[in-house]
Amino acid sequence: MGSPPMVTRNISTARLLGAAASTLALTAGATALPTGPAQAADTITAADQPYFAYYHLDQARAKGYTGQGVTIAILDGEVDTNAPELAGADITDKSPCTVTSSDQSKQHGTSVASILVARDYGIAPHAKLLTYRVSYAYAGDTAGADCKVADGNDKDDMPSLINTAINDGAQIISLSLTSTSSGNPSKWAIARAMAQDVIIVAGAGNQGKNQGDESYDRWSGVIGVSAIDTNGNWQDYSSWGEGVVSAAIGGPLKVRNYSNGQLEDVNGTSVSTPLVAGSLALARQKWPQATTNQLLQLLIHTGTNPDHTWNKYTGYGGVAPGAMVNTDPSQYPDENPLAVKEGGSSPTPDEVKQYTDGVVSPFEIAYDNSYTYRGLDENMIGDSRNPYPTHLGTSPRYHGK
Repeated sequence: MGSPPMVTRNISTARLLGAAASTLALTAGATALPTGPAQAADTITAADQPYFAYYHLDQARAKGYTGQGVTIAILDGEVDTNAPELAGADITDKSPCTVTSSDQSKQHGTSVASILVARDYGIAPHAKLLTYRVSYAYAGDTAGADCKVADGNDKDDMPSLINTAINDGAQIISLSLTSTSSGNPSKWAIARAMAQDVIIVAGAGNQGKNQGDESYDRWSGVIGVSAIDTNGNWQDYSSWGEGVVSAAIGGPLKVRNYSNGQLEDVNGTSVSTPLVAGSLALARQKWPQATTNQLLQLLIHTGTNPDHTWNKYTGYGGVAPGAMVNTDPSQYPDENPLAVKEGGSSPTPDEVKQYTDGVVSPFEIAYDNSYTYRGLDENMIGDSRNPYPTHLGTSPRYHGK
């Protein structure tokens, strides 16, 4: 079944929040902060990326930990698959509509992809990468007419893209961006991810403040990521808050500047986020029998904070991919440790159950090809705006013992 068109009675506000208020981590509010002068463009290698040595990724590769068999999705700017560093990488553009990225967004998307799957220095070089273009008007991106939906979420809105990535088989979704999207379509996309064992990793942002309302890490189940340096110290440009779960090297990262053809160094949580996502891909490869909840438990129990204690700056501490592939997660309970975050979060466990029980209004679900409405609203029958299979009164909650 293909992705159904999203139609809803209350989506126009969510669409504005989800699209117009999303921010790439490249500018004020986002993530990649230039740190050094540009140099003539050349091939970028592992020697240029401090995180490669810090995480001993040469040893991981020697032992066969490359992310083989794992599918990762990124929602970002265009990825230049012709960049030399991405030669040979398994990358497929799955964008559901036409988005033309600016040089700024193209630099960002290509850099994030290279951290994940560049054959020379990617953390998970043999993972399959699915890419979805997000449109950022502030950066000069343009979305085609085929992205627009009259009475629903646009195809390039965040909840639409999250659901599309899940439809396409993504096991891990990496978001090196911030967004104020807080409508019901976002909530139910996150609930679906939690229910269907898809891991979402999101950058905390680069505002050096509690950015809880602007980061996807405010949602239950989402791994918020802050930035540390190669000494393991939290970086003061990194945002923080109750949603932070992990931390990773924030740079410097050598990137390709598409505006001037040069290479330059950047820092930011856009760098940190794919490093955590890639570490989870290595763990997924090593421990294929582990549940997603156990992998989340593994991330927490191997964090580098003393006794793996939590704080609002680095979560449970820096990600430790070496420890993650050497620690059997089957020892941990099959329970989502992020189901309820510090201070409370949404979707709640009951809301996740509402989704799995099929009682959420179809008008609040965006491009979810797995959803069936099983509630009691007879108006859903024959409503042309409802694109989902509808079986009234069949929800498990009506037939429990």
